Amino acid sequence: MARILVVDDDTDHRAFVVQLLERLGHAVIAAENGHRCLSILHDQDVDAIITDIFMPGADGIELVTELKKLGSQIPVLGMTGGYKGVIRPYENLFAVLANAKVLHKPFGTKDLEVALDEVLRDAA
Repeated sequence: MARILVVDDDTDHRAFVVQLLERLGHAVIAAENGHRCLSILHDQDVDAIITDIFMPGADGIELVTELKKLGSQIPVLGMTGGYKGVIRPYENLFAVLANAKVLHKPFGTKDLEVALDEVLRDAA
């Protein structure tokens, strides 16, 4: 299966997504923010990144912007619970910048599996 980097500042949600992906047979690396994600990418190759959009210490939008600057071709899947009143503009901006699908929290195994399969298939 694929090697996936999960980026989320929420420790519990990050662990939940890691667990779902491992149950699906993927190898998973976890990071708490975009800065840590970029650091990991200097040392390790991944097949896809699943990142929260809203988080401190380099959010998902900053992360995909930096990935673009670096010329990265790693497919990205966004996830968000959003913030009241601002979810749509940021979700749309993220989707355009990353050319990515966005999952809405809470989501289950099947939602994640379908979205990740789509992201990986589109990148192939």
